[in-house]
Amino acid sequence: MAKTMETISTINSTVRTFLALLVATVLGVAGYFGYNIYHEKELALKVAQTKVTELEEQVTVKQQQIEKLEIRLKLLKVDRRIGQFQVIDQTVDAASGDKTSKVRFLEIDPEGEPVGVPREFLVKGDVAYIEYWVVKFDDKYVEEEDPFRNTSIFLFRKIFGEDQKASEVPDIDAIGDRPAVYGRSPEATEFENKLWGDFWKLANDPEAAKAKGIRAAHGEAPSIQMIEGKTYELELRASGGVSLRPVEVPTKSEL
Repeated sequence: MAKTMETISTINSTVRTFLALLVATVLGVAGYFGYNIYHEKELALKVAQTKVTELEEQVTVKQQQIEKLEIRLKLLKVDRRIGQFQVIDQTVDAASGDKTSKVRFLEIDPEGEPVGVPREFLVKGDVAYIEYWVVKFDDKYVEEEDPFRNTSIFLFRKIFGEDQKASEVPDIDAIGDRPAVYGRSPEATEFENKLWGDFWKLANDPEAAKAKGIRAAHGEAPSIQMIEGKTYELELRASGGVSLRPVEVPTKSEL
């Protein structure tokens, strides 16, 4: 009987030990999986946070690009009048049949107001050429709305006809002088003096032009056939270049 009891005790002890080992194993396995699950979640959270940070950075970059595009689109919609001339008289020589046109020219400031006093020129023929020098700046100055370089700038040179040489007619703006339309300060700045005084040097020296933020510097001369009594306007297109077109000017009775 004692032996039987001892056997039963041994069996119970073995069973308890087995159960204890089983419980420990289960707890160990559960702890292992629990640990892994916890850290997997923590790792997944870190990965998610990293993704969110990357996305936020991408959104910031995209927003900056959108803002730049919006500025460009805004500037593409802004055209500005820069000059105007009226054909006040046209005559034809009875002997030669040559036509002469008398035009009154004036410059216009960014607010659309006349600058200085109108000047009159005699143009041989009925096709007028308007020669000007243009300086175009890098896009970044346009996007940053630089006070002087946020748009192309002009120096009007000559107005002449198809039947005469440009060298035969007087200057509109004197070479080396700052055009009155850009007179933001009483005295021309060093930048302005260099710009107009060394125009052709800058036009032929890409490195010097680049140092001043200049993308291009050259002359242009659009033309149009004139009709007596009509007024023609030069408009700076924000998208690039200049348009020359007839415009309707209200009479005193219409004002």
